[in-house]
Order: sequence, then C-alpha cells, then structure tokens
Amino acid sequence: MAVAGPKVQLPSPNAPITLDKGGVTFEWMALFAALQSLAFNASRSGPTADRPTASMRVRWIGMPFYDTTLGLPVFLHSVDPDVWHNGAGAVV
Repeated sequence: MAVAGPKVQLPSPNAPITLDKGGVTFEWMALFAALQSLAFNASRSGPTADRPTASMRVRWIGMPFYDTTLGLPVFLHSVDPDVWHNGAGAVV
C-alpha cells in the first residue's frame, strides 16, 4: 500500500480572500488548515513509541520525526509495515 504525500488543494486563482468583517472564504480556510496540519506533523518529536502509526490521519512516505530516544531524526520509508530509516538509510 503506497501513501502519497500530503494533499494540499490550492484555491482557484479567482477565489477572493475576504479579510473584512473577519471572513475568509472556505477555499482559503481549507488551504490554511491543510498547511497548518502539514507543518504540525512535519515537526513532531518524541520517544520511539510515539512515532506516527497507521491510526493517524496524516502520514506520508518521507515524513520526518525527531526520535528523542535515539537522539536523531528518522523518516517514514514504508507504511505496510511501518519502516523508519535514519538519515544514513539504516532501519531504526
């Protein structure tokens, strides 16, 4: 099973950003929410046991995670089964 990268839908070129009266169009709100989720998930850290798993909504091949148990960043290489590599390519 392959997992594609994060899907971020850009608003149409003619979609207005309505900043007056505190309103933002739905297209732009969806974009901002997707970017916020992407930024949050791309900057996660924690012990090995807290690495993202299949139960999470947002995962993608190449997803970074700073493993505090190992003291280094790891990257999701495969999702079925979960395989994480360090920067040198070794399975961790």
